[in-house]
Amino acid sequence: MMEEEELEFVEELEAVLQLTPDVQLAIEQVFPSQDPLDRADFNAVEYINTLFPTEQSLANIDEVVNKIRLKIRRLDDSIRTVVRGQTNVGQDGRQKKLESPLASTNPFLEDEPAPEMEELAMEKGDVEQPKKPKAPDNPFHGIVSKCFEPHLYVYIESQDKNLGELIDRFVADFKAQGPPKPNTDEGGAVLPSCADLFVYYKKCMVQCSQLSTGEPMIALTTIFQKYLREYAWKILSGNLPKTTSSGGGLTISSLLKEKEGSEVAKFTLEELCLLCSILSTAEYCLATTQQLEEKLKEKVDISLTERINLTGEMDTFSTVISSSIQLLVQDLDAACDPALTAMSKMQWQNVEHVGDQSPYVTSVILHIKQNVPIIRDNLASTRKYFTQFCIKFANSFIPKFITHLFKCKPISMVGAEQVRRNW
Repeated sequence: MMEEEELEFVEELEAVLQLTPDVQLAIEQVFPSQDPLDRADFNAVEYINTLFPTEQSLANIDEVVNKIRLKIRRLDDSIRTVVRGQTNVGQDGRQKKLESPLASTNPFLEDEPAPEMEELAMEKGDVEQPKKPKAPDNPFHGIVSKCFEPHLYVYIESQDKNLGELIDRFVADFKAQGPPKPNTDEGGAVLPSCADLFVYYKKCMVQCSQLSTGEPMIALTTIFQKYLREYAWKILSGNLPKTTSSGGGLTISSLLKEKEGSEVAKFTLEELCLLCSILSTAEYCLATTQQLEEKLKEKVDISLTERINLTGEMDTFSTVISSSIQLLVQDLDAACDPALTAMSKMQWQNVEHVGDQSPYVTSVILHIKQNVPIIRDNLASTRKYFTQFCIKFANSFIPKFITHLFKCKPISMVGAEQVRRNW
């Protein structure tokens, strides 16, 4: 009775454990064995008949059973060791990172991974990281995971939902906490939410690459693209200070006033700091998105690398940077407009004496001295964009000044000398 039950159990196992030819070939290459138990065409009944061809041979059945049990026990121990090692890999890596004295604002900081878990390294900087020797090809690689690929849409949909909730939380936190505070270390700093976003991206990419490096990675890349755009729109562009504009430049009602030094709608100190902070954050996102694209191409199958393209998202962040600089230029440019308007409306042909600096010149200098140092200090970490701001302002202000200068006609010799002294 017992033998019949064991035979039924063996038959059930044979029905379940049907390995594909590829898997079986890989097993034979990695673990060549002469043991009949390891053969793909192993037949339990034939094996038993071989061991016990006659009734007299059953006398040593206990010895045979004990040997098989010993094999099973050793195999169980080996499997248990491997499983426990895989389970502790993530925990050991996190503990090692916590103990490390190094810190980085870039979430793609290279860890010391186990051979089975290649972590990505996207640390910002020009120093080339030493490359680790490539592990020998594993014939098992990808064989098992391919079985799960048709079902990984569940994982992708879950990450889509999680990232949507994360963006909504970023929006709510920004509304609750407000923009970075001026006159503090926060002024002009990169928004912390963007680092949180890329940390989550890193986690998703590592997890997905462990499950599959095929089509699911392409699907995950599409999700990454979606929420990079949403971050750019909802967190960055959506929080740019609003200004009254028309056509190609600002239209402020005070420009129509004739009174010198008339007040215009300028950005506050808080709004200037926010603009600089959004610009710095967009630059960080632009650089890190480029690194993300490179790492995705490394993780995905070689045949799919051409489908990894985050150029559109990088262009979106570039647009945010350009818009921020343009707003800074427009704000200072518009602040100087009333003074130029006042200059062009003076009766220069009636000027009889050359005097000190005119009030409109004082007004222009005052606005430049108010805005430029604030922008310079808040863009200290992105100096090239401060340079762009200065160049763009000069390119905007100088032609406008020349246009208003021509409007000063008619002008007397004394008036011309006064204009020359002013500028």
